[in-house]
Amino acid sequence: MSSYSLNIFLEIPSLSSKLTMFWHNFFAHKTLGGQSINSCVPNFIKKWTHLCSYFSNKKILFIFIIYFSISCSTTKVFYNYADLLLLNWIESYLELSKKQSSDLNIKIENFFIWHRKSELPKIVIFLEELKTRYGNGIDKQDIYWIRSESKIIWKRTLYYAEKDIVSLLLTITDSQVLQTKEKLANKEDDWLLEQSIMSSDELRDYILGRTYKFVEEFLGPLEPIQKQQIKKWIEPDPNWVAMRLSNREKFQDYLIELLKSKETLNKNIHSWISYPESHWTDEFKNIIEAKRQEWGAITIMMDTISLPRQRKHFLDKLDEYIEDFNDLADIS
Repeated sequence: MSSYSLNIFLEIPSLSSKLTMFWHNFFAHKTLGGQSINSCVPNFIKKWTHLCSYFSNKKILFIFIIYFSISCSTTKVFYNYADLLLLNWIESYLELSKKQSSDLNIKIENFFIWHRKSELPKIVIFLEELKTRYGNGIDKQDIYWIRSESKIIWKRTLYYAEKDIVSLLLTITDSQVLQTKEKLANKEDDWLLEQSIMSSDELRDYILGRTYKFVEEFLGPLEPIQKQQIKKWIEPDPNWVAMRLSNREKFQDYLIELLKSKETLNKNIHSWISYPESHWTDEFKNIIEAKRQEWGAITIMMDTISLPRQRKHFLDKLDEYIEDFNDLADIS
């Protein structure tokens, strides 16, 4: 990992103490749903080291938006600051002028006003249905439903933001395009690149470690026998890593060309949103469906070996998200 600044920050106790002090002071009199935000500090600090071991200074901010597994209603905290976090993430790839940044900030604020009112209620419905389906046991139809509904949610969001994306990119200068190209080429904390240089054993350990952590976030602690079973299902695939790298490179090349072609920008953005697979490599297109089937099969097998306490843990988490999104959307 190359997030040196964050690692140094975490390793210096005095600075870590200052972070905690700043958090307490800043939110000293703030409440969220009648609950003191400061009561969330222990859980926030507990997750901080884990997050920082993977993400650079700017990218970690964006990850907070979607890192739902932190308890104590921090989903609400970070959603309420998501406009600033998203702006920060975009500016980590695009060096915007003051006017561009100001205009983008307004667009993002309006986007989240729409998202809160329009999309969060739909996401609540999705989670409630997921809860019912999970309670009855996961099968292939449920996997297909999750994929289909997630795609609908994602595309609906992109279609709404399409005009704002185009209006921003039309203002990007040639020098900004070059800066973006350089930043993409020198991406920090590149998980995919790190995996590409691992041995087969290192790749297996890496994938297993991340899989265990992900599963335990939603199911709670795994039993040793469950870890052994998961180990049998997970096989390192260096070819898949190489294909994803190649596919990403093609997309990045396409993105740079898209930014240069102002005359066709509107059409190209719409094409990218509607048919993202048109910008994939042939190798990636040929294998992605098989990979999805593989992941779906592992999910179903994981469901069959889940213990009652783990199923309850997952359902409780879904209830937390439903409650948080209801509150954020002001659904009574």
